[in-house]
Amino acid sequence: MSGDSVGYILALDIGTTNLRCHVINSQAKSMGSSCRKVKLYYPQPGWVEIDPDELFSDILNIVHQAMNDANVAFTDIKSLGISTQRSTFITWKKNTGEHLHNFITWKDLRATDLLKDINNSWSTTMLKWGAYLIYLLTRNKKFGMGSKLKIANKHVSGRLLWVLTHLKNVQEALQSNNLMFGTVETWLIYKLTEGGTYVTDISNASATGFYDPFDLNWGIIAKLLKIPTHILPTVVSNDFDFGCVTEKLFGVPIKIGCTMADQSSSMFGSWSFNKNDVKITIGTGAFLDINTSDKIHPSLNNIYPLVGWKINNELTYMSEVSCNDAGCLVDWLQQSGIIENQYETSDMASKVEDSDGVYFIPAFSGSVPPFENENVAAGFIGIKPTTKREHLVRAVLESIVYQIIITLNILKKERKGDYDSMKIDGGMSNNDFVCQLLADLAAIPIYRMCSSDMSIMGVTYISGLSCGIWKNKDDLKDLLKLQKQFQPVKSQDLLKKYEKNFNHWILAVERFKSWNKYSEVLS
Repeated sequence: MSGDSVGYILALDIGTTNLRCHVINSQAKSMGSSCRKVKLYYPQPGWVEIDPDELFSDILNIVHQAMNDANVAFTDIKSLGISTQRSTFITWKKNTGEHLHNFITWKDLRATDLLKDINNSWSTTMLKWGAYLIYLLTRNKKFGMGSKLKIANKHVSGRLLWVLTHLKNVQEALQSNNLMFGTVETWLIYKLTEGGTYVTDISNASATGFYDPFDLNWGIIAKLLKIPTHILPTVVSNDFDFGCVTEKLFGVPIKIGCTMADQSSSMFGSWSFNKNDVKITIGTGAFLDINTSDKIHPSLNNIYPLVGWKINNELTYMSEVSCNDAGCLVDWLQQSGIIENQYETSDMASKVEDSDGVYFIPAFSGSVPPFENENVAAGFIGIKPTTKREHLVRAVLESIVYQIIITLNILKKERKGDYDSMKIDGGMSNNDFVCQLLADLAAIPIYRMCSSDMSIMGVTYISGLSCGIWKNKDDLKDLLKLQKQFQPVKSQDLLKKYEKNFNHWILAVERFKSWNKYSEVLS
């Protein structure tokens, strides 16, 4: 057994595409790891689910595999840190723990029609007008945000309302006061502690769409949708005393030192502690986040204020712009037989000078910046007899970067200034083509972190601080390492070409933005 006198951190990352587990030592080095694909189910068009029994079994398996890989005993684990995908939820029976349906993921679109009705309803309209009038009188951007209220599929609120109104077994459990609700971390902690701890951490709560990050409570959206707040868990800090994993699972009780939403965790893990620090995580989706320190930043431009983390009773906020479809596009390329594996895409895209006039619209989840509507469709445009696989791959990778550039420009406009650099992590950060094109179009250096799993490192650091492996954040400074820097291109001719292609892509998205609306009419 490899020894570390102060012990190890067990770190879990429950993503949408992959489950990962690492055993981390006091030098923040991974001593062993395991990874497994998350099996997604698509029972109906637009529905995206995860089987909770399969997920729990897979989590236990990768923990054992990582421990075996590290050759470390469970008795040497000082703390467990858990990072999870956000806004994926489940409900279960209070008396038995039996789940009432599969996890409904953040990419699920089943509530689309319900949300159309809600967003166009009289009550929502009156709420928005009331907020607008208050905004005119006070110029308080919180109310300005309220005047633009639109409940989206990626928020838990609409999908939870769908469950409450469509599933009979859920309705029966609610009526008998036997219903429990939780996002992934709530459910997992409840399972690991055998029902001993029923909470949600504040970073996950703030991403549900009905937790008010201004007043720090289950807010007005829950009341608007008539979601019973008594089924919602208690909101706690990220370093809360979550209890211990039951010894039945791993032979010894293991302290749960931290839970955190994945984007918050990657912010913390990439050392984005200071105000205006920016990071981009490109995993299943792409998430651009900026640290706004201890001040929440309300926005009128579709930038979402979130709680980044709460540690030692100190709140750190962040603002976020996101794109639903990024790394999942490369998975689709592989599933469709266009590529053999994701690792070849960077070289394939670099083999051709451009996409040969081919553009891809990345709208698998029903929206794409700058057109945030459910009628936009995904697809290629511009295919011709000269089109090769490399052109298709390049078009898909370019579309990922183009979305990010749009979101970055939104942030720049909102914050009234440029950024000096940006850190990048997530599975797609290993793609040199994506990183370099992002640096070129953003005109700033892009710093790739030493690990693409920065959400693993975030919960590792907080768990290590909570159990005394590290005393304070200063102890972590020497542990952070960059793998590679991508400097923006200086050739003006090449930049003009990139900008021309980017503008053509905007036109292509314009052509696709109402396709689903036309499809409904034709059908």
